[in-house]
Amino acid sequence: MNKDNMENSKQTFKNLLEFVKTFRKKNKLKREIKEIENKIQDDKNRILLLKNLNEYIKPNITTDAIKKIIKTMSNDYEERIDEYIIKNAELSKERRDISKKLKIIGKNKI
Repeated sequence: MNKDNMENSKQTFKNLLEFVKTFRKKNKLKREIKEIENKIQDDKNRILLLKNLNEYIKPNITTDAIKKIIKTMSNDYEERIDEYIIKNAELSKERRDISKKLKIIGKNKI
């Protein structure tokens, strides 16, 4: 094998390793995005539960402190949903960037 072929083979192997690494990163991001979407849905369900619970609480059987706790919990869940949405957007952007990079690598024919 001459020197040019050897260098070309090394570069091809490096490109292949980079492609595999990038593809794995993309799949990891997809899993994280799905996980965050599930967390968002779970917290939305909790908010609905708390709202329903709040409607059923009557003044003669509860105190204002219980309503205040429920409101605080609801606000906490809403804040967590916002944080998950932001994190999800960041991961989606990174995943799209990786997809573009993979297309470029694929066009350059590993």
